[in-house]
Amino acid sequence: AACFGMTLTFNNIAALYFRDFFGLSLKTAGLVAALYGGMNLFARSLGGFLSDKFGMRWGLKGRVKFLMVALLAEGILLMLFSRVTILPLAIGSMIAFAISVQMSEGATFSIVPFINPKALGSVAGIVGSGGNVGAILAGFLLREEGVSWPDALFILGLIVCVLALVAGAVRFSHEAEAEVA
Repeated sequence: AACFGMTLTFNNIAALYFRDFFGLSLKTAGLVAALYGGMNLFARSLGGFLSDKFGMRWGLKGRVKFLMVALLAEGILLMLFSRVTILPLAIGSMIAFAISVQMSEGATFSIVPFINPKALGSVAGIVGSGGNVGAILAGFLLREEGVSWPDALFILGLIVCVLALVAGAVRFSHEAEAEVA
């Protein structure tokens, strides 16, 4: 919900956001918004790769810590993006946010195989559907009367930061840690 849900949400609003808040034509806003999606080409894999490196060094605890850091970066960068009013800075902060979101997704799915190896498909499906739930809930906030999109994005950034701390509290059994080591 905190990473793929934010991807779905941002993909839905990015072009309109740049049109409405920066006065870009819809065509130009769409091109700028496409930069967000372009980060998929490498950042999700980079998140999985770095999570693997943390896992090799510190086990499952390392994977969890990396996910927490990636999610915290995502939340902070979303809050920053929501407050930027200068177009080049908004584009730069959006790209940084996009990279952190995609890295969070890669880090999330690097943990999935260790949750229940005998039910990997089920776990992956549940985790994946969590993104849809996150997007639906974020959509309700974005539709709320009296809450501007910048304010909604700031609130979503705060929620992602809180969920990062929750993710950081995930623990695996000693047996699971030993199996991976």
